[in-house]
Amino acid sequence: MVFAIAVIYLVISKKKLKKRILQYEQQVLLSQMNPHFVFNSLTAIQSYIFRNEPHTASKYLASFAKLTRLILENSHCELCSLAREITTLKLYLDLQKLRFEGRFDYSITIAEQIDPDAIQIPPMLEQPLIENAIEHGFSGISWAGKIEIRYSLAKPKQLVIEVEDNGIGIEKSREVQESKGKQYRSLATEITKERIKNFKKLGNSGIKLNITDKSTLSGNTSGTIAQIVIPLK
Repeated sequence: MVFAIAVIYLVISKKKLKKRILQYEQQVLLSQMNPHFVFNSLTAIQSYIFRNEPHTASKYLASFAKLTRLILENSHCELCSLAREITTLKLYLDLQKLRFEGRFDYSITIAEQIDPDAIQIPPMLEQPLIENAIEHGFSGISWAGKIEIRYSLAKPKQLVIEVEDNGIGIEKSREVQESKGKQYRSLATEITKERIKNFKKLGNSGIKLNITDKSTLSGNTSGTIAQIVIPLK
């Protein structure tokens, strides 16, 4: 009898945990397609129409529609292919470049030994880190922003994802926020950490997140390096 009760309790707890993960995935969804981002993307598209550049406007509107569909689909999946994840990120970054009028550029590098179609990962783990770089790291910079996204393999059977930017860095961003009388808080990072914590409770204990302010590595550089390590089955 006691054993049966214990089993029922574990089943119920697991269901509650899955519900919490879904809630955080929805928060990530809102983080990606927040009203500010949607409004500015559509405004940027509208500006091409007013400038009589319908071809460009149509191109970005199609990208916006495709991005919205992918994000909605990904938000309900526990795993997605790396190829699909990269497609989503490219659409997101291209629209952000449109929104910020090309004030930053990006590159995505995939190691030769990686087959993006064969690797399955939790969707949208990198996006909040990319959003942080754009919204906070590039805030007020006088130089061209750059985001580098790298995918590589490490032993034993681990996918390593790195998101590196040349923005102002974590400490400087904190100083800027505090100078404005605001408390520094990275909601995107908090959501990512909470998702990883919940994945661990479901048995995916190997996922790790490490975020480094580049100024701690060298006083002559600025920016942030975020690294996600995901065990592969």
